[in-house]
Amino acid sequence: IGLVGSEMCIRDSYILGLALSMSSCEDFLTRDNPTGITDAEFWKTSGQVEAALGQCYNLPHGTHHYTSPYISMVHQEGLTDNSYHGADFEGWIVSAGNGTITAEDGKMSELWSARYSIIRKCCRLLENMDKAYFVDEPEREKIRGEAIILRVYYHWELMRYFGLEEGIPIVDHSLTPNENFMARSSAGEVYDWMLTELDRAIAIEDLPFKYDDSRKTKVDRSVAYALKSIIALNAKRYDIARDAAKKVIDSGEYELYYTAQTDDQPGKNFRDLFRSVGQNNKERILYSAAGLREAFFRCAGPGLGQQCTVNPLLSFVNSFETMQGKTLDELGPDSLAIYSRDPFYHNNRDPRLFLSVIAPGDSTTFSHYTYNPFVEGPEAIGRPNASRTGFMLKKYIDPLDRNHPYNGSNAFYIIRYAEILLTYVEALIESGDWQNPDVLKYINDIRRRADMIEATSNQYNSQDKVRELLRRERRVELAFEGSRYLDIRRWGIADKVMDGPIYGAINPATGEPIQVETRIFKKNKNEVFPIPQSELIANENMTQNKGYFGNE
Repeated sequence: IGLVGSEMCIRDSYILGLALSMSSCEDFLTRDNPTGITDAEFWKTSGQVEAALGQCYNLPHGTHHYTSPYISMVHQEGLTDNSYHGADFEGWIVSAGNGTITAEDGKMSELWSARYSIIRKCCRLLENMDKAYFVDEPEREKIRGEAIILRVYYHWELMRYFGLEEGIPIVDHSLTPNENFMARSSAGEVYDWMLTELDRAIAIEDLPFKYDDSRKTKVDRSVAYALKSIIALNAKRYDIARDAAKKVIDSGEYELYYTAQTDDQPGKNFRDLFRSVGQNNKERILYSAAGLREAFFRCAGPGLGQQCTVNPLLSFVNSFETMQGKTLDELGPDSLAIYSRDPFYHNNRDPRLFLSVIAPGDSTTFSHYTYNPFVEGPEAIGRPNASRTGFMLKKYIDPLDRNHPYNGSNAFYIIRYAEILLTYVEALIESGDWQNPDVLKYINDIRRRADMIEATSNQYNSQDKVRELLRRERRVELAFEGSRYLDIRRWGIADKVMDGPIYGAINPATGEPIQVETRIFKKNKNEVFPIPQSELIANENMTQNKGYFGNE
């Protein structure tokens, strides 16, 4: 059906009556409505515009995979060296993770077309909203700003999956059938356009820097700055990334979460950020409400009557430092072997490990429960719904969800303040300003919140050493939040960490790690997904990404 067809979804249904439901509003936004209600008849009131804006919100979730067109961001970690995707759904994640994904996979078409469809909704809103009557004119400008930011966000999602190397088509207006055969804009042109559009939204004075709690799930200028910093960082435009992140930091609107709980669990501040007790916090910048509603069901494992669909890898577990701030590589092969066999050895690891992963022998998740995948039982490796690696994800398991494992109410953080601090620090390091005192200041703020020893300038005394620290902090702090996929591509290490066998926990009977699969990562190919075959067939100007069939 081509880019316009995937974007418009036209000619398949008609809108009946002037009183539009939300579903008919969605139909109206995705087509030019040749026989139903005309634009002149629809765009009359602020209520209609606000309903149209609601249809432009389709942001990522954490663990609920049924909500098309999104990948569950937690399961997406199976596309990285942090995890193996062990579910019986979304099997394409395994194919993409091991380098065997093809353009014929239906998910490629879904990811592509659904995002262009929602981009069209944003375009239709921006083109027609000025026809409506608003009692509160500033409200019109708020909606305009939100729609601009959202349209950039969906372009950014297309870029991260399909266009990092060769770009994507920029759709800045609702296309007509005559514009069906759009070619790509270059990656540089897409970055230019996205950053310029975000600046346009930032310049709207009526759009608040940060919405109050009545509109807390909406995008605002702080989201625009945060998104700008993330996009610019991945474009390696470090000055822009630094300045945009600093706008968020200097605003005073955000801070790292600290719990009011008084227990002495190390890392409790990090732990409670992802539990119901910490949901109302000043760390969240952009999030999906109830985005973790299936977290308990998808992560807790069959020993607790659930499924283990997210399987952390040994390389991830071994990336956590000891409590003394030493990496396992720094300690040497003997210590590496000890901690590989027993990751919680003497409880001497970064508390974020204990709070992110359930390892063999762990009895801290629930009383009267000990995880042991190497004995007979429902959690034995190879059993249905059991972990394939011998590790399970603890980060999003909230004990309060145990009685309603399918309907947890916790939010999924799409962008949180810790990520912006780390984005700012990375921009400083990569622009050559690695000795700036802000580098260790903000890294240590994050480590201190996790009850980890602070990093010092004596230990991290070169650009390479500070870069290594920053990259490790991003991995352990932001794990299973969706950042690792881009991190390993931006750093140029994807071909190193995504190629070869992947391992789970050490089997005590053999003394060897469980080998899960062997991955293949071809440089200059697997950095991105293939353009869907349906798009190539329909659009004569569309080209396949390098390395895939048709452009080897």
